[in-house]
Amino acid sequence: MIGKRGVGIAVACLALAAAGTGGAPSAQAHGRGPDRDHTVEDCTGEESITYGPGLSLSSAPVAVSVDGTYHCTDRPGHLVTATYHTEGTTGGSCLLLAGNRSEETLHYADGGTTVIAYRSGPSVRLVGVNTAVLSGVVVAGRGKGSAAEKTIQTLPGSLPTDCVLAPGGLRHTTAFTHLSLHP
Repeated sequence: MIGKRGVGIAVACLALAAAGTGGAPSAQAHGRGPDRDHTVEDCTGEESITYGPGLSLSSAPVAVSVDGTYHCTDRPGHLVTATYHTEGTTGGSCLLLAGNRSEETLHYADGGTTVIAYRSGPSVRLVGVNTAVLSGVVVAGRGKGSAAEKTIQTLPGSLPTDCVLAPGGLRHTTAFTHLSLHP
């Protein structure tokens, strides 16, 4: 028998896989020089999210700090790993995140970097899984000027009642992510 957490994880994985199929085919990717400006890039990963103060039922702005790892493809047969750190704010609550402003810095295993500024991010909660879609632009490094779209699916690690019952609200969660960069 699969529990609520197992169902939530399965739904998150299916939705993330579906989001990944909507990106540009890797056959369209190409590199130009060491920075590979305007390269189509498709990444999947997992991240650890910390909220401070913790998320509650209030919609007051909350600081968000994220650390994660992407596995990216930027042309057929070329895979590269990138670790990243994100700092930002969200104007949401445990029940619905909204209005994200953040900056994400990717550090590729091959020494390159990419800095993405996100300026929007509506979300929806279904079967305990919160899915947010962030839109942004690469402001520095590899792919500067490219559009960025990131899908974040937060796993149901705790109950929404933790927002009210846990001292300080919900402070930490994990998520599956999908990032697409394109000209």
